[in-house]
Amino acid sequence: MTAPAHPIRLHRHPLSGHAHRVELMLSLLRLPCEPVDVDLRAGAHKRPEFLAKNPFGQVPVIEDGDVTLADSNAILVYLALRYDGTGR
Repeated sequence: MTAPAHPIRLHRHPLSGHAHRVELMLSLLRLPCEPVDVDLRAGAHKRPEFLAKNPFGQVPVIEDGDVTLADSNAILVYLALRYDGTGR
């Protein structure tokens, strides 16, 4: 599988364990990543522009081209199926 031509945008909070799992998978697959820190204290996850990406207002969320996906488990499965050519 080929890496995307653009970095995958990862909306995260630096202390989120779920976001860390996604970051680790992106690293293991050697995929380009653009981290976007979401200021949870300021309520950025409850603003309309973020809720459009994830109506539950939770991180992490990835944007991979025209695919937007929330929930760390779903993101891990997506990344493995789309980008891990070894099937491991």
